[in-house]
Amino acid sequence: MERVESIHYEVAPDYTYKFTMVIDDFVQKQAQIKDLSQFAMTYDPARTSFRFIKGWVDGPDGVRHEPAPDAIFTRPSAASRDAPGFVSSVTTTIVMPAVTTGSHVQYEIEEVISKPSLMGFNAAAWLDPFRDANEQVVIDMPAALPFTSASQGGFAVSDTTANGIRHIVADASVRNVSAGDREQHMAALLEFEPLFLGTSLRSYNEAGDIYYRVNKGKPVVTAEIDALAKSIVGDRKGLDAARAIYDWCAKNIRYLAVYMSDDDGYESHDAATILKNGYGDCKDHVTLMQALLSAEGIRSQPALIDWSNRARPLPLWSPYEINHAIIYLPDFDVFANPTSPFTPFGVLDQGLSGKLAIVAGEHSEVRRTPEMTPETAQFVTKGSIRINDDGTILGQATATMSPSIEMSLRSALQNPDENNRRIDRKLRNTPEGGFGRLVTSGPEDMDHPFKLTMDWHSPHGMDPTGGAFVLPSPPLFDPIDELRSFLDRKGRRVTPMELPVRDLKWAYSVAMPASFWIATAPRDVDISNEVGSYKAIYQRQDDCLVVQRQLVLKARELEPSAYADLERLIYAAQNDFTAIVTTGARQIGSPETSADSSKCHP
Repeated sequence: MERVESIHYEVAPDYTYKFTMVIDDFVQKQAQIKDLSQFAMTYDPARTSFRFIKGWVDGPDGVRHEPAPDAIFTRPSAASRDAPGFVSSVTTTIVMPAVTTGSHVQYEIEEVISKPSLMGFNAAAWLDPFRDANEQVVIDMPAALPFTSASQGGFAVSDTTANGIRHIVADASVRNVSAGDREQHMAALLEFEPLFLGTSLRSYNEAGDIYYRVNKGKPVVTAEIDALAKSIVGDRKGLDAARAIYDWCAKNIRYLAVYMSDDDGYESHDAATILKNGYGDCKDHVTLMQALLSAEGIRSQPALIDWSNRARPLPLWSPYEINHAIIYLPDFDVFANPTSPFTPFGVLDQGLSGKLAIVAGEHSEVRRTPEMTPETAQFVTKGSIRINDDGTILGQATATMSPSIEMSLRSALQNPDENNRRIDRKLRNTPEGGFGRLVTSGPEDMDHPFKLTMDWHSPHGMDPTGGAFVLPSPPLFDPIDELRSFLDRKGRRVTPMELPVRDLKWAYSVAMPASFWIATAPRDVDISNEVGSYKAIYQRQDDCLVVQRQLVLKARELEPSAYADLERLIYAAQNDFTAIVTTGARQIGSPETSADSSKCHP
């Protein structure tokens, strides 16, 4: 028993259309009851009418139940957590009765779209790759209308024309899978799930042209905006002036989306209104920044882009390709993301790097944002650790990073009252434990690199009489998930894996107490493959050990066939981070007592 979903688009010559959907599903597990007990559809009532045609639930006993009229509710929609704000859409919810394990649920709904979208007619359908299901999409439309479709992941598509009507049928199915097949750190599902897309747009450029026409009158330089630009910029010129304007917008315009129609997703407010309100969505941030830059004679354009973990474009140009707007300065070939208050000017995080960007203008063009590389995604930790005679461990360290990976840490560490507790939690996950103090540079100071300064102590962190101990290291604040989370319990991968591109470096020293000396140090490590590399070098300098480690991950996405290379790197790093040092007791008058701890440094 599997889910069957059928979708039918009936398109008119003006791209208005009727959308009919029939869903037939079975409740096989207790966990499915909640999802199948109700169906909800969100739509813009100004351009869409919604109708629940019919629905029923057949219980395990064969008795059929139909939803009562008062079990259908329509209410104002809530804005998403990712885009807080206010929307004009409504949501109709149908509550299905008597749903239990073993129930068979079916419902049919209809939408009539009476006003075409700014971006024309667009169709989409997909299947969860981890649930057995069938999907069919049927599109009937006048053959003369421009329309292009594409698919991936097993959709079989037929496209025929008869009597002036184009008839497109796309079918896909998923078999012999389950939710248990999901894997850690999967690449975006949109990259490999069964997906069908269709659009009346002729190209990415047309989407940019439409955006430009709708918004070209928005970034007007008013007297107030001109005065503000001059006060922000002062004597700065060129990129320095642009950086000052970017910083002001990121800090002073808070994110809030106000969508009074479906098309508001593509139309900005005018710059004067945005400035007056002090808030706006991504398009509004770009529009106001455009106006301020224009007041200083600096050219700029909106760039439409996808801000997510997706690494590759969808199989077809369409509005589904974009979910965000950033700004592009053509005279400097610089992209910037003024929506983010924690990202420095001219810097893009991994979610925006190496992405297709539609630069909107009178003649829009498609560009690609710079790729993130290990050289542009470095995190460097330097420090020193001292072990006392009683086994107490004292440490201090600093951490610096490339601007492209600052955003998450600037955001996470902006509360100084919480930061000491954060370092304590990091220390709890180490063999020695302990308590620390963490201080950062200004999280909102985009003019200077973000820096962490920390010190800590681990009372009785090791047993000085044990003859061996796990080599301590500075607390790990690298913006990357715990390495073991990238390992698969099966020892292999089926789906592509998303990885952070990184160059992580550690350089620190460990000074021994007067009572014992290093008998054996960990062995050096040097592993390189197509995924990246891990290296560790240990140097004994009298009574201290100098440690240098480096983990490089080169690819943002990994095919299953390359998983073994990643596994080798991670196990090498994990084993090295728990390396054992053996010790020997110092003898009075032995050569080891002549050590000079002042020379202990990385």
